Amino acid sequence: MARNETWGADSEEDQRLRTLALASVGLGEIEVLKYALDQAVAELRGLSGMVHWSGARVVRGGPRLLVASGVPPAQLQTWGEEIRDVIVRALRDGAPVCTSVAPDAGRESAEETSAAIPPTATLTAVPLRVRDAPVGVLSVLSCGPAKPTGRQRAFLRSLADWLAQRLAGSGTDSDSGYPRRQDLSTDSHLRQALKATRIGSWDWNILTGELRWDEAGLTVMGIDVDSGPHTIDYWVNLIHPDDYPRVMTATEEAVRTRGLFEIEYRARRPDGTTGWVQERGRLVLDEAGEPTHMIGTVWDTTESRIARESVSHALRYMSDAFLAVDRDWRITFVNLDAERLLGVTDPYGQVLWDLPTGKSPDLRAACHRAAAEREPATLDVQWPTDSRWYHVRLVPVPDGLTLYLADVTDKRLRDAEREAAEQAAAERTAWVQELTRALGDAVTARDLVRVIAERVLPPFGAAGLIVLTVDHDRLHVAGAFNHAADILDRLEDQVLMEPSPLSDALRSRAPVFITSRAEHDKRYPNLTRWMARRSVDDSEKHAWAILPLLVPGQYRGCCVISFDRPHHFPGEERTLLTALSGLISQALVRARLYEVEHTRVQELQHLQAGLRESLERQRCFTADASHELRTPLAGLRAQLEEAQLHPEETDLGELLEHTLGDVDRLQAITTDLLQLARQGADQASALENVDLARLIETEVPRRMHDLHPVRLRLEPGVMVDAVPGQIGRILTNLLDNAQRHAVGRVEVGLRRSGDSAELTVTDDGPGVPASERENIFQRFARLDTARSRDTGGTGLGLAIARDIAHAHHGTLHVEAPPTRGARFILRLPLTNQG
Repeated sequence: MARNETWGADSEEDQRLRTLALASVGLGEIEVLKYALDQAVAELRGLSGMVHWSGARVVRGGPRLLVASGVPPAQLQTWGEEIRDVIVRALRDGAPVCTSVAPDAGRESAEETSAAIPPTATLTAVPLRVRDAPVGVLSVLSCGPAKPTGRQRAFLRSLADWLAQRLAGSGTDSDSGYPRRQDLSTDSHLRQALKATRIGSWDWNILTGELRWDEAGLTVMGIDVDSGPHTIDYWVNLIHPDDYPRVMTATEEAVRTRGLFEIEYRARRPDGTTGWVQERGRLVLDEAGEPTHMIGTVWDTTESRIARESVSHALRYMSDAFLAVDRDWRITFVNLDAERLLGVTDPYGQVLWDLPTGKSPDLRAACHRAAAEREPATLDVQWPTDSRWYHVRLVPVPDGLTLYLADVTDKRLRDAEREAAEQAAAERTAWVQELTRALGDAVTARDLVRVIAERVLPPFGAAGLIVLTVDHDRLHVAGAFNHAADILDRLEDQVLMEPSPLSDALRSRAPVFITSRAEHDKRYPNLTRWMARRSVDDSEKHAWAILPLLVPGQYRGCCVISFDRPHHFPGEERTLLTALSGLISQALVRARLYEVEHTRVQELQHLQAGLRESLERQRCFTADASHELRTPLAGLRAQLEEAQLHPEETDLGELLEHTLGDVDRLQAITTDLLQLARQGADQASALENVDLARLIETEVPRRMHDLHPVRLRLEPGVMVDAVPGQIGRILTNLLDNAQRHAVGRVEVGLRRSGDSAELTVTDDGPGVPASERENIFQRFARLDTARSRDTGGTGLGLAIARDIAHAHHGTLHVEAPPTRGARFILRLPLTNQG
C-alpha cells in the first residue's frame, strides 16, 4: 500500500454545511448519509463515496458498508482488501487516512468493468466520531494519485463531524417511516397477541453473538415463537435502515462506557409490518470487568409514538412559527418556521437570548414580563434574522413559556400603503380644488396660462407650456410659457399636420404621452423633417404630454405640457393629466368668451352716442349669456364637489369623460354585457362542422370600413366543431382590436398545428408588454400605453373572445410577432375524423 499523507489541521466555516443541515430537515438517516456523501464526492471531484459503520462488537465481519455513491458496490470489490484495510485503519486510529490504492487486476470484475475503473486511485477516509469514539468512516475514492487540497480535507473533516453529530443526536422525524394504522388492524395476529402481553425480555451473549427473546419479546418483534436459535445479526436485520446508524451508535456507546442502553427505533417485522419498539438494557460484566452479556426489555410503542408524532407533526408544520422554552429560557421545541426564524439548524437546548433573538430588547422584556406575571401578552416585533414583522403571542405554561409568531409584514405594508394612498388622495383632492378655484378666477388666456404654469407644471416637473386652438384645421397660439418666440410664430396659422401628436390627441379624444425625443422622432418622422426644414428648434424639450381640449360646438384645441428631459409618465400621473384636460377646456372657454366680449365692449365704447342703446342691449345679452353659461358650470361643480365628498363612490376618470362619448360607450358596454350573459346559454346551441377558411373568407370582406387592409394566409380544409356565429364574433373582436392599434397592416392566418386549428390575427401596432398579456383579457382592462389611445373599445371584446374560445375547449392568448406589433392566437380542437 502506498504511503499515508499527513492530515492537515486547517479548519474553516463552510456555508455548504449550513445548506446541508437545512436541506436534511425531515430526511431519514440513510437519506442524510446519501445526501452528505454526494456533497463529499462533489467537493473532492471523486469517483465514488462510501459510509462504513463499525459494528465490531455488534455485527460480525468488521465494518459494514451502509451507503455507496457513484460506483456500484460490486465494482468497489475490485479494490477489495485495500479499501477494507484503509477503513479498518481509520477506525482503529480514529484519524483520517489518505492513501493511493490500485484495483486487483486478477479479479473478473475488474476485467469486466475495466473501462470504468482507473489504474490508480486515491482513497480519503475520515472517521465519524461520537463522544471521541470512532463509530464509522466516511470515505471518497478519487481518480489518479492526486491528494485532496487542504480546503477539501478541511471540508471533509467538517462534514464528518456534522454527520456524526446528526446521526448520534437526532431522532427520526421522517414521515416516511411511520407505521400506518392499517399495519395494526384489529384482526391481525400481532394486535391480538399484544392485547395479552406488551413487555418482553432479551439476553444477548456478547461473546458468542447468541440472542434470546422470551415469548413476549418474540411477539413484540413479530418473530415466530417456534423459530430460532437467533443471533445478534438476526436482530440487526430487523432494524429499519434509516434507524440503523442511530441504534448501532447507542449499542456501541453502551458497551464502551458500560452504561445503560436505551433506544426507540422502528422494527421491520418478518410479517411485513413496521412498528416502533423501545428497548432498555444493561451490561453483565465478568470478574475482569469486561462485558459478557447484555440483558434488557422490549415493548411496543407504536400507538404512543403515533400520538406523539401527530401532535409534534401538527406543531412542526403549522403555518405560524411556534417554539417553547423552559424556565431557564432553553429551547425545548421548535417547528420548522420557528427554526428558520431562529437562524440555527439545531436550537434545542440553547438559550433563547444567546441566539439572534437576543438582539430584540422589546421581545426579551415582554417575555420576562409575561413569565413573571404569568399572564399572556402580545406585541409586534421586527425579527432580527429576516427583518420582517411578526405578531408574537406569549403564553405562560407550567414549565416555561410558549411563543406563537404570525407574519404580519404584508398586513403592515398594506396598512401603510393604504394610509399613504389616503393621504395622497386627500392631498390630490385639495390640489384639484385649489386648481379649480384658480382656473375659475382666470378670465383671460394669459391668466389661464399663468395658473397652469404656476400650479400644474411644478408638481409634474414640467418645463414648458403651449395652449393651442384649432380653427378650420389651422393652429392658433392661445398662450405659452417658456417657449421661444420663433417657435410660436411658426406654429401660428400653421395647418394641422397628419399624423402628429396634436392630430392623434384630437382624433382619439385622449391624451398622447411621448416619453423621449427618440420616441417622438420614431413615431412622427415626417413632423421631425418638417420642423428641420423650417428651422423650428425645440431641442431643449425632451418629453411631452398633449392634452386634447374639446368643447362640443365651439372649438378644438390642445394643451401641450413639455419637459426638459425624458419623462416616463406613471399611470396615476396620466390619469390626473387626463382629468386636467377637462378643467382646462372649460377654463379656456370662459377665457375666450371673456376676451371676445371684452374686445367687443372696447369697440362699442368708440361708437357714437346713437349706438348706446345697442351697447346696452349687448351688455344685457352678455349678462344673460354669462348666466346661462354658469348653469352647466354649476352642475359640473356640483358633480366635482360630490366626487370630492364621496371619493370612494366616484371614478374621477369616468366623471370627467366627455358626455357625448358616454352614451355610445354605455350602449356598447350594454351590448357586450348581454353577449357575456348569453354566453352560457349559447353553448346549448348545436355544434356544426365549420370550415374555418371559408368562414374567414366570408367575414372579412364584410368589413367595409376598416382603416387598414386585411391580408389572408389561410390553409384550406381546417375543420372544427363549433358554433359559427360565435367563432365569427371572436374574429370580429380580434379584427376590431387589430384595426384600432395597427399602423398599416393587419394579417389573418390559419393553419393546422398538431391536433389543433391555429387562427392568428396580427397587427403592426405598438404591441402588448409581456407583463400585460394576461391582464388585457380581463373585463374592462386597459393598458396605459399607445395601444389604449383609442377609446372606441369597451374593454370587453377580448374578454368575450376568450370566453368563447374556452367554451369551445380552446385557448386564446397574445404574443409578440417576429417583427413588431401584437399577434393574437386562437387554438381550437380539430374535428375528430375518427
